[in-house]
Amino acid sequence: MRVAILTGASSGMGFAVARRLAQEGYVLILGSRNPSVAVKQLQDMGAKVVGVAGDLADVTTAEALVREAEQLGRLDALLLNHGGPPVKPLLEITEEEWRRYFDLMVLGPLRLLRLSVPLFRRSGGGRVVAITSFTVKNPHPGIGLSNSLRAALVNALKTAALELGPEGILVNAVAPGYILTERIAEWNRAHAEREGVTPEEIARRTVEGIPLKRYGKPEEVAEVIAFLLSPANGYITGQQLLVDGGLVVAG
Repeated sequence: MRVAILTGASSGMGFAVARRLAQEGYVLILGSRNPSVAVKQLQDMGAKVVGVAGDLADVTTAEALVREAEQLGRLDALLLNHGGPPVKPLLEITEEEWRRYFDLMVLGPLRLLRLSVPLFRRSGGGRVVAITSFTVKNPHPGIGLSNSLRAALVNALKTAALELGPEGILVNAVAPGYILTERIAEWNRAHAEREGVTPEEIARRTVEGIPLKRYGKPEEVAEVIAFLLSPANGYITGQQLLVDGGLVVAG
């Protein structure tokens, strides 16, 4: 039996990862603000899954997720994911927003990782993946919170990879590009409003700038994450892998 905790897993890329791991026979612990629909869909597939409702910024959510794994006696995989922050230029971000999204995007994931480590040790090792964004490597204007806070998390996770590697706990990040999720629709609407054009025009320009000339699919990101979370990944840690259709040349 393999056990996975997945946060932000009720829709989009998080749900695609949950569905992929369900196919591999994992017992799933899903965390999101409202996991009930996703839990039902996965149960209908035959998956063993439990949902934990809560906000990753809240310490009680992390504690509840880990308690569910403790009842199963082990933890093998951890996906750190959450909803995206507002699409706002850097200088328009309020101090309250900085605090709120630091708790959600940096402190929350690191708290859950810290609480999960004893279970990983009990299991003889484990795999951790955070979903970030290609803009960590190539910051874009208008998304100051995402650019800044995701970069902070990535560097913290690189540190964790160095410190936990000797114990067989591998820690990585996956940086998607433009993937067909509700977040992309939000991105297009926000930029269209600022520029006085239609969301369709923003989408057209975006796709034109992607070397593969299309948006990515959540399932394509999930395949990469499923590998990194699996025992088949024995020697990749401390990395941020781009799944972006060629937008950023890794270097």
